[in-house]
Formats: sequence, structure tokens, C-alpha cells
Amino acid sequence: MGKAKVIRFHKTGDLNNLQFDMINIVDPIEDEVQFKVEAFALNQADVLFLQGKHYTQPVFPSRIGSEATGIVTAIGSKVNQFKVGDRVTSIPFYTTKYGVQGEYATVPENYLTKIPNGYSLEEATSFWMQFLTAYYGLFNLGNAKKGDFIYLPAASGSAGQAFIKLAKHIGANVITSTRSNSKKEFLKELGADYVIVSEKEDIATQLKAITKGKGVNLVFDPISGEFYHNYINQLAHQANVVIYGALSGSFNNYPVLELIRNHATMHAYSMFNYVNNKRNLEIGKKYVIEHIEKGHLKPVVDKVFNFDDTIAAYQYMLSNKQQGKIVITI
Repeated sequence: MGKAKVIRFHKTGDLNNLQFDMINIVDPIEDEVQFKVEAFALNQADVLFLQGKHYTQPVFPSRIGSEATGIVTAIGSKVNQFKVGDRVTSIPFYTTKYGVQGEYATVPENYLTKIPNGYSLEEATSFWMQFLTAYYGLFNLGNAKKGDFIYLPAASGSAGQAFIKLAKHIGANVITSTRSNSKKEFLKELGADYVIVSEKEDIATQLKAITKGKGVNLVFDPISGEFYHNYINQLAHQANVVIYGALSGSFNNYPVLELIRNHATMHAYSMFNYVNNKRNLEIGKKYVIEHIEKGHLKPVVDKVFNFDDTIAAYQYMLSNKQQGKIVITI
């Protein structure tokens, strides 16, 4: 069927290990759907996978990426949800077999949906990772409810934005923090009730004041490392802390005494652990599509790069300057 240019890496490491490779396009089998990629999105999970720090370990040479849109070009013998010519968007999941960053991709049909009406190509590439991460984190793990105080550090990224939108939709009180004033107004526009600027304000002091000493019910922490010291003593009784990233470059130690003090729980969380369960996957898909169709959810696209500039796009993501999704178009 010809060849395609894709992003691969042959050993774990930094961005220097990513390269453009030409590979043979292989026919899809059984439940697989092949599509010509029009755009793909970058995620922090991609970098962890490249570094060998993701819980899924690569098999070399390894493709990378899990979030893309495109036009179906071939289907396996057991596919019944899609046909050639359909425009589809992929639901992120990680295995050692699949990767979508390149001119062609192949994905099992359970991890595809048709592009929702009214979405641009860039928007359609940008919503599954962030909204499913927020959905499972808030409702399956965090048991979020109206009136809860939810603290979201580093919330200007795509997952943080989704947490804000879904938390506000159920009537929670959303507290965010950012290092400087540059993202304060952006977070307020997204719906955050409170924005703490950490270069000028002490996070723990502000959390105590905002909650009037009652403490925070939920924390969704994408930073990890030593960052938990900023909030660990401001937890409500039976609070949940959800670690879903490592922007600091490392994962934190388990603060046993502080958690016992408030009968709180710290969770290691990944959306991928939920979409690997068929029932959870279908429930999550239904929730997100329903709220997209009602106009409740709309992703923010920060910047669009050309395919040949993929490495530069990754460098931009690692700068943490973005205020939304980074998308590559082909």
C-alpha cells in the first residue's frame, strides 16, 4: 500500500531521540481502522513515553502519540462502526503496538469516534485526552460534587482546563494557582473562582483563607515532586489528592502522616487505566459526546504547527508557555 512518514524513536531519552522514519503502510486486521492523518495533538504522556517513564514501556522502534484526526482509508474484517471515507478522531490509549503521529495511523475501532459537528479539525484533535482525564478523575476517582473545593495547580494546560469546565458544570468551587500574573486572567475566563499567583502569594495561606479553614476536598496535581508541601496541610477531612502528572520532573514521596491526620487519600491516576476497561470507555465517551453536543465543552487550541516542525512543537510544550492544546497539521 506504499509508505508513510511517521514519528518514531529507537531508544528512550529526550527529544533528540525522536526522528522521522519512512515505514510500510500495512493493511488493518480484524477490529483495526486505518486512517490518513490530517492532524495530531501533543500530550505530556508522549514525553513520559519517550523518556521511558510512562507505565507503558515502548517496543523499538516505537511510534508515539495517541490523539489524532483523519480520513478512514481501510478497515479490518470485524469493523462495523466505520467505513472508508469517514472522518474520525482517536481516543487516547497507550499500547506498544499503536501510535498516531505520522501520515497514517491504525487504531482499534473502540478508540475512534466520528468528528462531532461544529468542530474544526484542530478542535476535534484536542478534546478526548483532556475531557476524559477530567471526567474519570472527577467522578470515578474523586467523587466530586456540588459545593466541593477543588484545587487545580498548573491548570492552564489542556487537562487543567477540562477539570475547570467539568467541575464548574457540577457547581464546585474551583481554586487554581499559577506562577505568575500572565495566566491569571486566562484562568478566570475559563471559569476558575479563585486564582492564586504563587510568586506573590503563599498557596497554603490562600487555600486556608478561601476555604475558611475547612480545607480542600479534592486536589488534582499534575506537578508532583515536592509541590504537595503547598497543599498537604490544607486538606479537608477525607479529602482526595490525585497525582496525574510529573511536570516537576519527578514523582513525590508518600506523605503518610499528613494524610492520616485528615483521613485523606493520595491516588496515582491515569486516564489510560480507565479507557482500557470497555464499560468505563463507553460511559466516558457517552458523557463527553453528550456535553459536546450541548455546547458545554469546547477545547482551547493554543498553537498549530506543521508536521515538519513537530520537534519544535514538543520543545514549545516543554516550555509550559502554552494555554491550551498544541496541534500538528499534515
